[in-house]
Amino acid sequence: MVEDIRGVRSTKIAKEDYLMAIKIFNDFYGEASLTLIANELGVTPATAHKVIEHLENENYVVKLSRGIYALTSSGDEIAGKILSKHRILEVFLGILGFNILEAHVYAHELEHVNDTVIDRIYNMLGRPMTCPHGNPITGKPEGMRLSRSYPGSVIITNVAESKIVLNFLVQHKLGINDRLTVIRRRKGNVTVEFNGKQITIDESIASGIMVTEVK
Repeated sequence: MVEDIRGVRSTKIAKEDYLMAIKIFNDFYGEASLTLIANELGVTPATAHKVIEHLENENYVVKLSRGIYALTSSGDEIAGKILSKHRILEVFLGILGFNILEAHVYAHELEHVNDTVIDRIYNMLGRPMTCPHGNPITGKPEGMRLSRSYPGSVIITNVAESKIVLNFLVQHKLGINDRLTVIRRRKGNVTVEFNGKQITIDESIASGIMVTEVK
């Protein structure tokens, strides 16, 4: 009986993980590709496709085109609740000294804890409005994608909770509120200057970084 319960819970958690990943990519990139989803969750595209098919059959996910997905209203509702819990835990983990990548990874492991526990943590933190990645605890992130920015000065306002994006930021010591100088943009790839060094950012990463222009 215990094994059966664990199996059901494991399946539920896996589905929630997929829904949250799709929501994050939808919110930042405008769409969620099978490749992005698989890479984020550390599975093969074939495995991701199989799970997503089940989510389609349950009316949580809709296919926009081959390998491109979005959430239905019911899928978005579930994903939104999980993502809010995830971001509350990211705030908590940030206070404990974890960087933006670590906070995301460990929050992912803890986000399925009981709602009562999350509520107590949220109240203890003073009910923050945003997570360490600059995103609202509840609601859709806003801003202009770095991949669509023009030459000039910009400030990073928020970033996608995606391992590829966060790993890039940590490697280059970039973070929220950092000021960049956009030098050029070519087909979504962006070259910026930061602390006297030029960095070329691939579109797959630049699309997950929101900025505001400095007038």
